[in-house]
Amino acid sequence: MEKSDPVKGRPVNPEKKAMQKAKLLASAEQLLAEKPYASITIRELAQRSGVNSAMISYYFTNKEGLFVALLDEMSTKHFTVMQTITHSADPIKTFIETILAMLNKNHGLARLIHQEFSTGNSTLSNVFIDRFPRKMAGFIPQLVKKNTLINDERKAKYAAFSLVTLLITPFIHKSIRQQAWEISDEELQSPSWAEHIHQQFMLGCNVPANTQPKVLCRNNVQSKEVLS
Repeated sequence: MEKSDPVKGRPVNPEKKAMQKAKLLASAEQLLAEKPYASITIRELAQRSGVNSAMISYYFTNKEGLFVALLDEMSTKHFTVMQTITHSADPIKTFIETILAMLNKNHGLARLIHQEFSTGNSTLSNVFIDRFPRKMAGFIPQLVKKNTLINDERKAKYAAFSLVTLLITPFIHKSIRQQAWEISDEELQSPSWAEHIHQQFMLGCNVPANTQPKVLCRNNVQSKEVLS
């Protein structure tokens, strides 16, 4: 028989606790992919996870605490992967492919960025900024300096911010992308989209400021030459 807290009837078995917390986190991530954060209820989280709703308060204090824990988990996984990127044959292209894969997989995160974090001034938005953009701001400029012709710290920061914008904007402005530009989710999942972002970014970083890019189209494949 499972051990429980004699006063509150809550599980004290460490494995049981870990399993219930994992189920709640997984349910939070699933529901976030389906609907806005503000629309997700404690009851839905409990029903989806199969865990008593009282356990949300027990483990995470409230719904916000659960999603803070989810951001912590996603950040830990994400930046563990980031550390391996510097050892790849083409770190910037690998970075682009990794971020695109994450955004394509975690539609809820893009929704959260757009709907909940754009206004700021909340615990959840502050946690997100600390766990993702702030860490990126320390990581990507160094990646740019090591793998492009940019050596200046400030220019590397500007270039890194531009790269993140190129990657994230199509996801947080999904309806505009689909309706006005007719670019589908499937296109964002294709290798050609990652290659497009990579080419655009590397051209901008590696072309000297006093030169102009020349764009040539051959057989519907875009190639670029730099005029001297």
